[in-house]
Amino acid sequence: MKTLQACIDSLCEQAQHPARTIQAACQTTGKPAVGCFPLFVPEELVYAAGFLPVGLWGGVSAFQKADQYIQSFACSILRANLELGMSGAYNALKAVLIPSQCDTLKCVCENFKPAVSQVPVIGVTIPNNRGIQAAHQQLLDEFDYITEQLTALQTPDCQPMSLEEAFAVYEDYRSVMAQFRDTVPDYLNTITPAIRHNLIKAAWFMDKKDYTVQMRELLDLLTQQPKERFQGTKCILTGIMLDAAPVLDLLQELHIAVVDDMLCHESLFPRTPTRQEGSVSSRLAYRFLDLKGASPLYDPGKPRGQMLIDLAKARGADMVFFTLMKFCDPEAFDHPFVKADLKAAGVPLLSVEHDQLVESAGQLRTRIQGFLEINFPG
Repeated sequence: MKTLQACIDSLCEQAQHPARTIQAACQTTGKPAVGCFPLFVPEELVYAAGFLPVGLWGGVSAFQKADQYIQSFACSILRANLELGMSGAYNALKAVLIPSQCDTLKCVCENFKPAVSQVPVIGVTIPNNRGIQAAHQQLLDEFDYITEQLTALQTPDCQPMSLEEAFAVYEDYRSVMAQFRDTVPDYLNTITPAIRHNLIKAAWFMDKKDYTVQMRELLDLLTQQPKERFQGTKCILTGIMLDAAPVLDLLQELHIAVVDDMLCHESLFPRTPTRQEGSVSSRLAYRFLDLKGASPLYDPGKPRGQMLIDLAKARGADMVFFTLMKFCDPEAFDHPFVKADLKAAGVPLLSVEHDQLVESAGQLRTRIQGFLEINFPG
C-alpha cells in the first residue's frame, strides 16, 4: 500500500511532466489523445467518443515561431500553445478543441489551422448570452456538431462509450475534487500551494477515471492524519491560472496557504453544480450555462466578487490573491468590479499581474511582504 507522501509525489510528478504523463496514459488506456484548449470545453464528448482528453495550457517556451501568427501582446498560454503546435509537440494528437471565449482564442482557432495543419481543429462555440433558453438549444446543437467531428476522426484504437457512462466518470471526478477542496484547509502544512496546484493540474494529463482513483487513495490517507494547525495567512486564488513555480514557492516561503481557488485552470468549472434533472446532454449543457465567475464568459451581474466573499468566509480565508494574466483583457475588465466588492466587504485583495514565464519572484516578494505588513500587522 502506498504512503501518503508516495501518492503526493506520484501525482505531482505526473503534473510536472505533461508529455510523459500523456504518453503513459495513452499507452495504459490504449486511447489516442485529443487536446483541449482553455478555457472550457465539453471533455465528456471527447471521452465518450473513445479519446483521451488532455489539457493544453501552454508552458514556458521561447517564442520563435508563434509570432508569425499572433501578436506578442497576447496571453502567454495561447502563444505557448501555438508555439508548441508549430514545433511539433502536438503531432500525436488526433485533434484539438479550441473554444471561442475571448478574442485571442478566436484568432488562435483560425491561425492554428494553417500554422499546425497536421492537427485537425474542432471549434467550440459557447453561447455568449447564457441566460436565455435559446442558449440551451444552441449548446445541444453544438454538442451534436462536436460529436460528428470526433466520430469522423475515430481510429480502431478508440474505445467509444455512451455519453451517460462518460458523464458518470466526470461526475465521479468532480465529486472527489469537491472532497479535496473541503479537506485541504485542515492540512495546510502538508498541502502547500505548489503541491495543491500540482495535485489539481495532474488531472489535465490523465484519464479522469485513473486520476480519480489516485486522488481518492490520497484523500483516504490524508484524512487518516491528525488535522494540522497552520500558522500563517490563508488565501483564496482567483484568475485564469497560477502555474508559476517561483510564485507558488514564494507563497509557502511567506507562510501563505491556499485554502481554495476560483481559477479557470483549477477549480472554477469542476465546482459548478450539476443539475439533476433532464437528459445527460441537457445536464452537460447546463454545466456551461450555470457557470459563474469566469471573466471571459458574459455575466451581467458580475458575481465573482460576492462569490469570493462567500468562499473566503466559508474557508476562513484572510485574503484574496487575484492573479491577473498578462494581456488578458477580460480579466482586466473584471478586476475593478471584484476589487470594489471585496473592499466593501473588508476582504483584503492582492492583485498581481503575471504570466507563465516567471523565472524570479524577487520583486514580488517585496510587494507581498509589504501587503502582509499593512493588512496583517503583528
